[in-house]
This record gives sequence, structure tokens and C-alpha cells, in this order.
Amino acid sequence: MKSLRDISWDVTEDQYRADSALSYSTLSRFNREGFDNLAHLFDKTESPSLLFGSVVDTLLTGTEKEFEDRFFVADFPELPDKQREIVESIFHAAKPGESWDKIMDAVILEYLLANNYQPNWKQETRIKVIREAGREYYDLLTLAEGKTVISQKLYQDALDCVETLRKSESTKWYFEADNPFNKTIERLYQLKFKGSYEGINLRCMADLIIVDHEKKIVYPCDLKTSFKPEWRFYKSFMEWGYWIQAQLYWYLIRQAMDEDEYFKDFKLADYRFIVISNRTRKPLVWEFPQTQTITDLKLGEHKLRNWRGIAKELNTYLTKDYEVPIDINMNLINNISKWLENE
Repeated sequence: MKSLRDISWDVTEDQYRADSALSYSTLSRFNREGFDNLAHLFDKTESPSLLFGSVVDTLLTGTEKEFEDRFFVADFPELPDKQREIVESIFHAAKPGESWDKIMDAVILEYLLANNYQPNWKQETRIKVIREAGREYYDLLTLAEGKTVISQKLYQDALDCVETLRKSESTKWYFEADNPFNKTIERLYQLKFKGSYEGINLRCMADLIIVDHEKKIVYPCDLKTSFKPEWRFYKSFMEWGYWIQAQLYWYLIRQAMDEDEYFKDFKLADYRFIVISNRTRKPLVWEFPQTQTITDLKLGEHKLRNWRGIAKELNTYLTKDYEVPIDINMNLINNISKWLENE
């Protein structure tokens, strides 16, 4: 009996993220923003909800050491998101070991302006607020030595979500411990795959893949956390282009299976999203039918572009001289016209 791990892409997470192959996050951002934000196309997306998801994911699928290497749990006053982001930006731009008191007002002001923080306040007031509010958090970032700082509350909320996922009737099967005396069911976390489509290099990292060797079925899954009720996942599905993730991951896993003598006859089940809200904690499992992966989808007035078309368009831009569509140029012209009118 062969493990699916044997046909996965054996690289570290840092090597995976440094690879130039296109990923879901890049394709999804390009689908959402088009040519309007190309300078930040490959930037890492960060938000409180994504941070919470990473903590839950690591607690659920990683080891204790992996969690300790990645996160620094501390009891500190909660900062508003924008203040936290400003302090983090200042910290990452500071010299190693530079204390909060040594940060010049001009530097703080630079990040206040970049984040459009309280633009109606006086300059000195804005600087004073960040000076006072950010000191403790800045010191914690220094103590964390490169780890991500999370509050005790966030840590406890994540533990509660993990416990719910392991006990809920709808999700406990996905996270059961493997039986060492029964090797027919295999649960694999954070497997990476690399493949191609029409010469375009692609990659993915799956949260969870369950292999039933007896029934010859592979279940690809992704864990999604949210601050909204689970039944509203369809809105996040639309907003963040999760259909692109489901299509792309399914394609790359299937491609790897088709190239292997043992797995080529296995069925690859529909992609599943395991969804839990930090507020309601009533997890649900959403399945995305793979019969719909070849063409664009239509949901009401919304057109959901197939990942293949998105990848081909983006790859053309990245590898050749590409003429930006005229409507983008017109948006620029319109914005300039509005600006001139207000002068």
C-alpha cells in the first residue's frame, strides 16, 4: 500500500512559498483586482481572520513544536486592527534591536499617512495616540523574535474551535486520529503538489487529504474559519474566489494521481470546505461539485471564471508583452479627470 505523500511535492513551506509557480492566492487576487493592483499581486495577504485561521489550522493539523516555532502567545491589550498593522509595519522596518523610544516621530507619521489613520485628527495627536497605544505591542514583537504574536483570547478561541471540530458530528470523522492497526484510512495534512497546465507551472498546499485505500477514494479538504455564521460561507466563497481554489487543487491532485500506477484508478471526491465560525461554532461541510470545473460557472448574475482562463491570462501578462485592456486605461483617465475637477 502506497501513501499519497509519496507522490506529493516534497519541499518545506518556505520553499513552497518562494516558488514561482502560480498559486490559488495569486489567481484569486488577479481575478478580483485585475490589472488595478499588479504591483501587489504576489504580496502575502494578511488580516485578523486569516491569522485566526492559521492558528486553528496549526493547532489542529500541526505538532506542538510547530505551533511554538510559529506563534508567541502573550496577554496584552487588544489593539484596533489599523493600530496593530501600523505598529507591525514600523517594527518590521526598524533596525534590529531598535527600541520604541528610538523610533522618530517622522517615521511614525509616515506609516500613519500610508494607512490613512484618522486623517481628520491633528498630526501631533495621531502620533501621540500611536506612541502610547503601540509601546507594549512593539515590545512584545521584540520579545517574540520573529514569531507571530497572538493574544491569550485568540489562542483560547482557537482551542475552542479545534475542540468543536473534533467533537461535532458533521466534522469529527475528518480529524480522527489514524488507527495504527488499520492502515486503510490515511489522513495527511499540508501536502503540497506542483503541476502544470498548457506549460503554466502551478502549485497548491492542501490542508487535509483523506485516503481510503480500501474503497479507493481520495477526499481533498480545506479548513475555513470565519467570524460570520457558517451558513453564510457562500458569501466568502464568492468574495474570495474559493471556487478557484477548489478547481485548482482538485486538478493538481488528480494530475499527480493520474501519473502514478497505484493511485491512477482511485476516485478523487468532490472538493470539501470544512467551515467553522468563531462566533457560532456550528461547523458545516460544503462540497464543490467537480463536474463544473471545465467551463465558467453562472450563479445568478455572477459569472465565476474558470481558473484555467485566469491562469492563461495572467501567464500571458507575466511572460510576454501584454497590452493592458483599454477599460483599465479609461479608469485611469477618469480618475485623473475627477482629480483635476477637484483642484
